[in-house]
Amino acid sequence: MYRTRTSVTSAAPPRVVYDTIADLRNHLDWSGERASSEKFKLLELEAPPGPAASGTSFSSSGAADNGTFHDRSVVMEASSPERFVIETDSHLDRTRGRPWDAHFSHRYDIAPEGDGSRITYTETVERVSYVPYWLQPWARPIFKVYVNRADRKQLENLARLAEERSLPDPS
Repeated sequence: MYRTRTSVTSAAPPRVVYDTIADLRNHLDWSGERASSEKFKLLELEAPPGPAASGTSFSSSGAADNGTFHDRSVVMEASSPERFVIETDSHLDRTRGRPWDAHFSHRYDIAPEGDGSRITYTETVERVSYVPYWLQPWARPIFKVYVNRADRKQLENLARLAEERSLPDPS
């Protein structure tokens, strides 16, 4: 098992942050369109419209540093406004090396902080088809820095999108 955790703050209240996460199609925005790297971003997502509840299934795919990932996911916990958990079975078609399969847990904890929120993202990787070099014990400290940086950028995108959604409608 391999786990990383990072957090950011948002001026948006917890309910708005939660609602932004729970509408799965928003992930295409903050983890796709706003992604800081073309080498790791969400490209497609098929999910029911509106807020996801526990048990909601969806699929997604995207660009990875060394290939394309294809995910099948289920919302395991949808506890508004403080927690949203997704379990994902992922298949990475690698451009170099053999395909890789892994199970991920994506946990978003949202807590009030000042007038806004603290969003904490915990990513757990387990049940892998094999242990690639980046998950070898000697490489984990280096890889963790890279993953935390990428996760932080995506969380910052989520925080900004939630802030945009919390602004009053100008009309």
